[in-house]
Amino acid sequence: MIRQQPVTAEDLYLFALQLLAPEEQTRLQDFLQHSPEARKELANVRGDMILLSLTPEQHTPPALCRQRLLKQIARGKKSASAVHSVADRATAQHTIATDPILAPEPVPDRLSAIRDDSYTPSPEASLPFRSFQEDEPQSGLLSRLLPWAGWALAAGLAVSTFTMWHKSESLQETTTAANAKATRIASESDNSLRVLDVLRNSAAQRFQLTKQSSQPIPNARVTYVSETGSLIFQGANLDQVPAGKVYELWLIPVGEGRTPIPAGTFRPDERGYASIVLPDIPKGVVAGTFGVTMEEEGGAKNPTLPILMIGA
Repeated sequence: MIRQQPVTAEDLYLFALQLLAPEEQTRLQDFLQHSPEARKELANVRGDMILLSLTPEQHTPPALCRQRLLKQIARGKKSASAVHSVADRATAQHTIATDPILAPEPVPDRLSAIRDDSYTPSPEASLPFRSFQEDEPQSGLLSRLLPWAGWALAAGLAVSTFTMWHKSESLQETTTAANAKATRIASESDNSLRVLDVLRNSAAQRFQLTKQSSQPIPNARVTYVSETGSLIFQGANLDQVPAGKVYELWLIPVGEGRTPIPAGTFRPDERGYASIVLPDIPKGVVAGTFGVTMEEEGGAKNPTLPILMIGA
């Protein structure tokens, strides 16, 4: 709502210093939104306040300093007056000496008084001096607002400093989050490269696991690199397992009597698909075959018969 009362320069100064009551501050702010002239004048007021805050404070000169200045001026005037007085006195004495009618009277030795600095000019001969205190302008609005201008400028600088600090903190948090994301992406990229390396490795052993007694036929494929211990298992059309049960993949090494090595557990999704990617397997183990058993949740250290799927 636009402010109904007239806006004065004093209102603008008090608004710039935020010294108005909250409701007055709000009403004047609404008025400024509808008045380009008032906004321009407010900008001038803020500029004047900044200049005033940078202006050094004026001080009245000490009384002793003022007295010394007046005395020096009076001495200069006395010297000029003394020269004219001596000339006039010489002319008068000559006239009296030559005119017998005029009775000679003793003339006081004012020159000696001037020399010993005991002569004081008459009030009429003295020049009027302006009093520093009498002619000083009356305190106006700017004089009342000047002490607050410095505080307002300091408050503005403090707000600006806090804003910059807050932005710096936000930027640091953003940078930290970006670094964490970059690290995660790099880790995922590294895993992706390892997966491609396993699938494309010419030395990889590939096994096809099938189940012949059901339709569609469950099947699985294992890609294994013994040198690095890298393995990828992919299953399709697998039967669902009861609650509390899981499938477990076993690596059966080459040779008689070798203990099967667990290669990870899995549960098929609703479409019968499952996978195991890069499980923790010792390096250098040559696989003779792979098999799948059903175990308790969490897996087992030794396979539980029967072996449900096996490949060569």
